Amino acid sequence: MAHTYEISVIGLGIIRLVAAFLFLYAYYKSKRKSALIIALSWIATIPTTTFGFIDMRIENIFIGLAFALWYTGILSIIKEETTIPIPRESLLIPPILLVVFAIAQSIFEKYFPEDAYYLGGLLTVVVGSIGMRVLSTRYGKDGKRLGAMILITGLISMLYPPVYQYAIATQDLLIGAQIVAVALGFGVFYFYYRVIFTPHFLFGHKMGTTGVSKLTGVHIISPEDYENVKGEIENLPVLAFLRSLKPAEAWNAFFFTTVGDISARNHTPPTDLYKVTETVNRYITEARRSGFNDIVLIEGIEYLRLYNEFPSIAKMLSTVRDYVISNKGALIVVIDKNALDEKEYAILRRILE
Repeated sequence: MAHTYEISVIGLGIIRLVAAFLFLYAYYKSKRKSALIIALSWIATIPTTTFGFIDMRIENIFIGLAFALWYTGILSIIKEETTIPIPRESLLIPPILLVVFAIAQSIFEKYFPEDAYYLGGLLTVVVGSIGMRVLSTRYGKDGKRLGAMILITGLISMLYPPVYQYAIATQDLLIGAQIVAVALGFGVFYFYYRVIFTPHFLFGHKMGTTGVSKLTGVHIISPEDYENVKGEIENLPVLAFLRSLKPAEAWNAFFFTTVGDISARNHTPPTDLYKVTETVNRYITEARRSGFNDIVLIEGIEYLRLYNEFPSIAKMLSTVRDYVISNKGALIVVIDKNALDEKEYAILRRILE
């Protein structure tokens, strides 16, 4: 019995430790906040290995923290991948309340504080159900299975406290419960790995496109000049953000629009300017790794102006410019100066050039 217990504790601990390091590496490669949050969630589960390995009050706090990070990590992936509006409050309030409750219960309930398992499990069931639907549109069966494993984890976690108490009292369920815990831990880790270590998650744009361009620096062009420039770079791995112009087939294009569903990965809401800078950052990271020249093309500034204050647009373009120039790449901005305020157009030129 003791031998089986030790093996399960060590096995589950190794799975969680390896998962934490791998997903920290995924964060390093992708610069996605969701990968960092998920890595931290695996770190938080390490002290809770299984079945009373440490004091239950400490276990209750760490499992509350782990569930909170899981919840935030999955919702962060959904926010990164889709146009579903997820309010900041939905990302922050439930996990914060869960952690605060877990800490408070572990302080004031001395005997068997276990409610973080119930509340965290319920939260995980909800986010797993959402993840099955959303992640399957991006990552196929692996995404759906990851969502299912997260859902199952939530359900099993809600069963953990009564099973723990019964197993400690009778020893009848201890071995079986340990086997289930290790199998479930490995399953969740496996499908997390299958999703997070895909080229789409790590780099967010098309892979395998080859070509070399001598184009560097910032180029501000009119819509009339677009076709000429397009002909020069149509076979290169361009990252394009467009509103009305047609991209080349080889490009990885995102379209500014308020109309779209969760299956439209290439739809970017005009209010989500941060997604532009995040995508550009991941694209440039892969450009450095693969050795190709990064070219970023942005069109639709006039459209973005309808939904954003001018300083927000200027800040986004300035950040993108700095990313591109620091990697000796090229930024092409298509602007119809007649559609912008003369002062704003002059400011954009000064910021970009």
